[in-house]
Amino acid sequence: MSTDSLLTYSSPAVRLFLPTGHRSGIIGGMDILQRYGKVLLIAAAVSLVTAALWAGETVDRTAQAYYMRGSFMESSDDLMLAYTYYTYAEKYEPDNARIFLALARVTLEMGKLDETRKYAGRLIEKGIYESSARLILAEVEYEENNRGKAIELLESIQDNEGVPKFEVYKFLARIHLENEDFAAARVSLEKARELDPGDLFVHYRLGLIYADMGDAAKAVESLREAIAVNPGFAGSHLALGSILLHYRNVEGAAKAFEDVIALDPGNRTAVTELSKLYLQQGRIEDGVELLEPLYTERKLGESGKLILGRFYYGLGRDEDALKVFHGLLALHGEKPQIMRAVAEIEMDRGNFRTAFKYLDRLVEIEPDLFNNYVGLVLIANGLAGEPSSPEEDKKFSSVEGTMYLREAVRRMDRSRYSDNFIIGTVYRKLGDNERAEQFLTTAEKLSPEARDVLVELAALYEEMGRLDEAIERIIVVHKSEPEDASINNFYGYLLAVRGDNLDFAEELVRKALGEDPGNGYYLDSLGWVKFRKGEFPVALEILLGASEIVDDDPVIWEHIGDTYMELDQPELALESYNRSAEVDPDRPMIGDKVREARSAASGAEKKVE
Repeated sequence: MSTDSLLTYSSPAVRLFLPTGHRSGIIGGMDILQRYGKVLLIAAAVSLVTAALWAGETVDRTAQAYYMRGSFMESSDDLMLAYTYYTYAEKYEPDNARIFLALARVTLEMGKLDETRKYAGRLIEKGIYESSARLILAEVEYEENNRGKAIELLESIQDNEGVPKFEVYKFLARIHLENEDFAAARVSLEKARELDPGDLFVHYRLGLIYADMGDAAKAVESLREAIAVNPGFAGSHLALGSILLHYRNVEGAAKAFEDVIALDPGNRTAVTELSKLYLQQGRIEDGVELLEPLYTERKLGESGKLILGRFYYGLGRDEDALKVFHGLLALHGEKPQIMRAVAEIEMDRGNFRTAFKYLDRLVEIEPDLFNNYVGLVLIANGLAGEPSSPEEDKKFSSVEGTMYLREAVRRMDRSRYSDNFIIGTVYRKLGDNERAEQFLTTAEKLSPEARDVLVELAALYEEMGRLDEAIERIIVVHKSEPEDASINNFYGYLLAVRGDNLDFAEELVRKALGEDPGNGYYLDSLGWVKFRKGEFPVALEILLGASEIVDDDPVIWEHIGDTYMELDQPELALESYNRSAEVDPDRPMIGDKVREARSAASGAEKKVE
């Protein structure tokens, strides 16, 4: 074995690459230390000293005894006593290279860098243990922030025989990383990996470097290797989750963050990212299970509380959501994001006057933000639903409603899908089909596969009687969501309205009813398919069943009236049309149908007379 062997030196810098709680040895390679323990290794070293290292030399026995005691103290991490015994040994053997090496090691660990430099320099002058001495000097230069000199020393010995190359490469990588020279760090770490493919942090740091380089496949592979080496190191799981999330592997990222939390329940980064993913995936109950204990223990930050409030809202736990949001407002003041959340909940509950207070204040705080006007537009134009009580009703004039809508349009970003979709939807609900089409088709161009805008456009074109264009949109949605009950129902209904492919239309609607057999609107669609097939008695039975489920829907009553007319029962048709007109007097053609049924009923009475 070379005298410049693994038993002569172990780099303290390697500690930087080890999990907390591990400590590098002074004598012995890191791998040996980790597998067998420092004390056994030092015992082996001492045995070598007595059996061979001093053999054939004229050695002072007192120096030998002090050296052995120093070795034992060093193995026990009692550096001060080790240093004392080694200096005693030096007094009796003032020119012994092995004692110089031991003193260089210990003084480095103790931070006596001037002495370290002295003893390492003596070894280099002698040309004995020169590689180990240069490695020690590299540590000194590193500690004194002379990184360039440290790199120079390490590179000068990296190809020498007997040098702990694995440690040298890791040390080089550490310095390159601190210098942000990631390309050089990658080369050093890849060389280290070749020597020891089972080192945790080599894989871990390579994973981070590959990620920074944009090589996702190598980054994920390296981090998975790090996890295989040590599944209990949360950092590898966290880095893997971040990379997978960046490349939109949502399921994989969620699993990685779940693994982090299993190892480190208080890891805020993992909790925050996982809660966002749960919100994105609609995993509301999982989100509450994740965040609620932290909230109860007062360990949840502002962003976590905001997401928890969203989860509560998604579960219909409005009071819990408002408690969280009001607590945030009391703690942090009028934060717009929180105020918008409160306004949204109050609007959903029909508390329009309460919601208006927040929305009006938001406009004062952020007068140019489009999102602050959306709620005002809905309330002011009567599109937010029914108020929860007379006290919560908020009345606006038509002029005010138009004004809020105009202000929203002025502040929208016409290059954003969401802004165009919202404004287009508002105009459709207000019956301004021309403007609705303008904004909705713009949203469609910005996001051609977006479900929401395709369905909204299909509904708009169905109202406008442009059935081919409506069906064209709904076909696109159906291809991507063939099992969606609402899409199957809408597609089948559009085909029935057009009177085309009625068997397929019935198949679609019955598939929807298979998912939700008590849905009155789906029954109306089936009844209308039967009507278009000419099966009027069956159609009537189905439509009447739908009317019992859905209260006073103008479309269903119009369909019932049409069916009664086909069955030559104009009196019942007139009654049905009148019920439709009472609910929606502006419904197209309902007035004509009322008059037609009245005339037919009158004619039937005259015939009877």
